[in-house]
Amino acid sequence: MKLDQAVSRVFIVLSVLILAYWLYSGVVWLWEWYVSMDGYSSAWWPIIGSFLWRNMSIVVALYALICLQVSGLAELKFNKIFLKAFGLSLILTPPGMMIVYGHRK
Repeated sequence: MKLDQAVSRVFIVLSVLILAYWLYSGVVWLWEWYVSMDGYSSAWWPIIGSFLWRNMSIVVALYALICLQVSGLAELKFNKIFLKAFGLSLILTPPGMMIVYGHRK
């Protein structure tokens, strides 16, 4: 029993360290990208759009994770079926799904 707890703690610490490194690297990269931009102009929107287009897999993965979190919240708060809430959140966007579920009693 003690060995299992020790091993799980080691894995948790390693996971947290890896996640912290990824977050730090992402913030540093985002800051360097932001600083390299010139002052605000109308050219920002195409640059942001091209950034999102190049990283579409990350955008889709983040959207799916947000939808999963919101559907879990809908399951707990409104006693709804998780898969139905997830499907609605994918189609209606998470805030729209919460509004639809919030009005149904």
